[in-house]
Amino acid sequence: MLIDVNDNFFNELEEVSNSLGMTVGEYLENLHEKNQSLKNVLLEDKEGLQTFIKKYHTILDDLFTLNSEALVIINENDDAEIMKPVFFKLSKIASGDITVLSKLYDVYVQTSKQQEINSNG
Repeated sequence: MLIDVNDNFFNELEEVSNSLGMTVGEYLENLHEKNQSLKNVLLEDKEGLQTFIKKYHTILDDLFTLNSEALVIINENDDAEIMKPVFFKLSKIASGDITVLSKLYDVYVQTSKQQEINSNG
């Protein structure tokens, strides 16, 4: 896929980077780092990611089917009927987007390493 680099493309880049409080260069570097991280996870730790995704989906399934406490917490919110679809959509995005899953996996790996250090130290 080729990217048509024109004034409109640059203006969109500038608009997004400004909204994030970054320069265009910082934004592009950030995108590159995220893409590199995703490639590393997919190529170097594919089995670890697969194991994590299975565990993650099991936990999500438990939240929605077995654990009514999560829905009770949502219902306690004044905007419960408005927030329920948001919660479900967020869950669907988080479980279906490989970029989001790889970020969650990074947190999982870092937390696992920290727990290992804490238990050995």
